[in-house]
Amino acid sequence: MTDREHVDYWTLQGARALLDRYDGWSRRIPDDPARWQHELFPRIRGIQNAESDGGRTLREIAYQLRLAADLMEESPEGAHPALKRIPRAAAEERTSDVWREIAEHLENWNDRVDRSTYFDTPLTTRELLLRFPRFRQILPIYFGQDGVAVSDDMQGATTEEGIRMYIEETHPGCPWDLPSVVSECYQAIAIFHSEEQMDRFFSEIMGGGSGGSDDFVDFFPLFARLCIEHLREAHSPLWQPERT
Repeated sequence: MTDREHVDYWTLQGARALLDRYDGWSRRIPDDPARWQHELFPRIRGIQNAESDGGRTLREIAYQLRLAADLMEESPEGAHPALKRIPRAAAEERTSDVWREIAEHLENWNDRVDRSTYFDTPLTTRELLLRFPRFRQILPIYFGQDGVAVSDDMQGATTEEGIRMYIEETHPGCPWDLPSVVSECYQAIAIFHSEEQMDRFFSEIMGGGSGGSDDFVDFFPLFARLCIEHLREAHSPLWQPERT
């Protein structure tokens, strides 16, 4: 059994992330299950896809929702601190029930999902944001909106200098961070097929620039190349076969 008093805010972060489209003073989870099932479909699909990369599983989030429902019922007016910013149901008194309904939906999602719906539903912004957790930090912090560097050390720096500065600040933790950054670079190239799409997503939605006047179509290959070069020059070999 979970010690309820020691459940903290981050224990339920998966539930919070799943329901973030309903976060806000005027937003609530709809009463109609058909509606929230439709609205949550892309996010659930994205979470399921991320499972193979080591992300949270649907069953983990289902457990968090059930735990949140228990805490809601056990604490006066849902005052437990772990419940902050977990969206409530449109009918406040049904919040615990709705969370459990969503948990049950997650637990049975693989068996119930329709194949045609899965593949015919377009990728959404919220779903795609799950694919770029590192660039959600890197772009706004190191390159800023419209390519304006946030760091004083990067004022006037070229794009390549900015990337090298990021790598330098990551060192010596590069073997744990840079391979995933490289992966996100190539995911961006695979998913967004024009500079217009990349700029719309990474500048306007994510709030970051590519540095200077460089286009994203040039920025991501350069970022990946410099990361790979650094790993080969400063950290090779990263792995050697174990001898038994």
